Amino acid sequence: MVEISYNDVFDAVTRALHEAFPNSHVYGELVKQGLSAGDFNVLPITPAHIQALGTRAKRDLTLDVIYYPTDAGGRAECLQIAQIVPYALASITTANGVKLRCGGFDTNITDDVLHCIVNYPHFVLAPKDAPEMRTLEIKEVAE
Repeated sequence: MVEISYNDVFDAVTRALHEAFPNSHVYGELVKQGLSAGDFNVLPITPAHIQALGTRAKRDLTLDVIYYPTDAGGRAECLQIAQIVPYALASITTANGVKLRCGGFDTNITDDVLHCIVNYPHFVLAPKDAPEMRTLEIKEVAE
């Protein structure tokens, strides 16, 4: 099993958006200025890690995919994008080739901006510290 980091999932989401919307800019951090209509902003909301037995753990990364519509398009444009994004993000592939399925998708329009809340649950194996190999000596005692 390949180790999947939260950043791997985040990068895969931004790549999927770039592929689905090649004419849009996709930002991966809070942008205070320079956003244009038609741009996306992807912000991590909640990274979760639940330890399971042994070295296995369940992780879940929730992201807010924000779309900024044109003034002319407004809420109607938000609804059009809300129909496309679930298909674009239904299955993503990390840089090391791991495919992840979207575990949940929810949308809302706040202040005329589309927010798509997506999450990607997955299992990981924690790196295991292997015990150091030592030399075993057998000494026979003569009776």
